[in-house]
Amino acid sequence: MRKFNEENERIKRQYLIFLREAKGQDESSLDKVAAALLYFEEALGFKPFKAFNRDWATTFKTHLRKRKNARSGKPLGITTRDSILRLV
Repeated sequence: MRKFNEENERIKRQYLIFLREAKGQDESSLDKVAAALLYFEEALGFKPFKAFNRDWATTFKTHLRKRKNARSGKPLGITTRDSILRLV
């Protein structure tokens, strides 16, 4: 069972609303952002976003390098890792 941080969930919800209303992004783009943010939270053990530390970025990049594609079982490609990092 996943652990969720209530404070992070509120921040993510506000951010997704901002992207939809102010930036005009569609639902498929919002789904990708939400998935990327979930990867970020999982990599860091669901720590609160407000306590962000620059070292978390390095930890997240390392986590993405080790992560495997769910379908193929191969490591994530460079392009995929880059797009996830840009979404976060």
